[in-house]
Amino acid sequence: MLQIVKKTTSSKRRKETTQHAKEWFKGGTMQKQFTSLVSAILFGWLLGCNSNPIQAPDQISNQDSPVGQKIQLLEVPAPAEVNLAKKYSVGGWVSANSGGELEIREQFQTKSEFKTATLTATLSIPKNGLSEDRYISMRLDDSKLQIEFSPHGLQFNVPAKLTYTATGLDLSSVPVGAEIKLYYSNKETGLFEEMRSGSITYDRESGTIACLDGEIPHFSLYAFGYIKK
Repeated sequence: MLQIVKKTTSSKRRKETTQHAKEWFKGGTMQKQFTSLVSAILFGWLLGCNSNPIQAPDQISNQDSPVGQKIQLLEVPAPAEVNLAKKYSVGGWVSANSGGELEIREQFQTKSEFKTATLTATLSIPKNGLSEDRYISMRLDDSKLQIEFSPHGLQFNVPAKLTYTATGLDLSSVPVGAEIKLYYSNKETGLFEEMRSGSITYDRESGTIACLDGEIPHFSLYAFGYIKK
C-alpha cells in the first residue's frame, strides 16, 4: 500500500510539473511575441525618425529660398584630351584616432582662353572625426566644379574640412556681386543645399576660385555655384 501511494504521488507530481511547464512555456511564448511586437514598433518608429536626410548644423535648404530661385553650378574648363573622371581621383585608409588627409593636385591643358587649368583639393579629417578606421576616396568631376566623396552617406563625428582651389575657369557668366557658395546634393529632395565654409573667393580676370574650410559633415556630392537672380 505504501508503495502504491508513493507511485500515485509521483505520477501526480509529474502531471503537475508537466502542466506548470506548459503554462510557463505558454507564458514565455506570449512574452516573446509581445517583446517582438514592441521591438517591431520601436524599429519602425526609429526608421520614421531617420527617414529625413541628415542635416548639418549650418545647412540651409534652398527649399527655404524664394520660389523660382535656382542654383547655377560652376563648370570646369573642357580639357584638351584628359578625362578628369578617370584620372583625378584619390583614396586611402584614414585612422579614426589620428585622422588623416586626402589631396589631389592636377594641372591640364584646356580649350579655354587660359589654356591651362589647375585643380587642387584637400580633405582634412580631424582626430576622432570617424567612429572607426575607414577607406575613403574623392573624385573631381570632368564637367562641373564638384567633388564626389565615397562611401556615400558616411557621417563624421566632427565635420571634415575641404580646401579647394581652381584656376583657369571661365567666370565671365558669373554676375557681378554674385556670392559663390559650397553646396551638397541631397538625393532625398533632389535639391542642392548650402554648406558652411570659412570663405569662398573668386577672381574673374584670372579665372580663380578658392574655398577655405568648407564643412563636410557627411559624404555626398558637393559643388560650387551661386543663386541665379
